Amino acid sequence: MEHERQLEADLRASIAAVRRDGDDFDIEQVSTYLLTEDRINRYLIGLQDDCTRASFYCTATRSIAYKPVTGQSPSKLVDTVSGVANRAQLRDWIVDQEWSWIHPRYRWLLEAE
Repeated sequence: MEHERQLEADLRASIAAVRRDGDDFDIEQVSTYLLTEDRINRYLIGLQDDCTRASFYCTATRSIAYKPVTGQSPSKLVDTVSGVANRAQLRDWIVDQEWSWIHPRYRWLLEAE
């Protein structure tokens, strides 16, 4: 339970650090939604593009799904990257990206570089 609270606080702080005046969303509501979406067949990898895009790994389709963090509903799928068929490809994709925030389950990949 403490781990989940700390994870959500970390995510909210990252979003708040780059939030612009006029952004039309509730940071707490968005962070709660993103962590709720982090489940068995869809894993939250992290936030990109100044915390405006959430990246998820979808195990069923073996693809990366992008969802908006500002403006539109975070439930709306905005883009996908297909062909991430195994762990090595997922690792390579994660390492090649720029992250505003990355889920702790993947941070070790960036630290191992």
